[in-house]
Amino acid sequence: MKASEQQALIPQEATPDTLIDLIGKTQQVTKAAAVVLKACRTVMDTHTKKEHIDKWGGIHAITEAVYDCADLAQRILDAGLAMENMCAKPATSRQMILIDDLRRSLDTDDGDVEATVDPDTGEID
Repeated sequence: MKASEQQALIPQEATPDTLIDLIGKTQQVTKAAAVVLKACRTVMDTHTKKEHIDKWGGIHAITEAVYDCADLAQRILDAGLAMENMCAKPATSRQMILIDDLRRSLDTDDGDVEATVDPDTGEID
């Protein structure tokens, strides 16, 4: 086997320049999510879907879609910022992911903590 054939079998490793190139792409994700979130918030009459339902006694499917889009846009915005941070500071990115996993496991908004943490092993889903 020739040396060039052997090199073709070895996957290319990411370099610091690779991460720098990715920062711009992660910023595009973040910017797009921020635009959607801002657009949703201009038509929302309360801060959350629950507040809207409490205020009006229900919610129309179209209005619910706006609240759900805002929620997803916020999650994408958070993820975009996390990706940007990981590319800018790769040495600390693993710690950031572990902390985020821990926060999500402790989030009891849905009342179902067992869905995010295995009660037998303590592993975060």
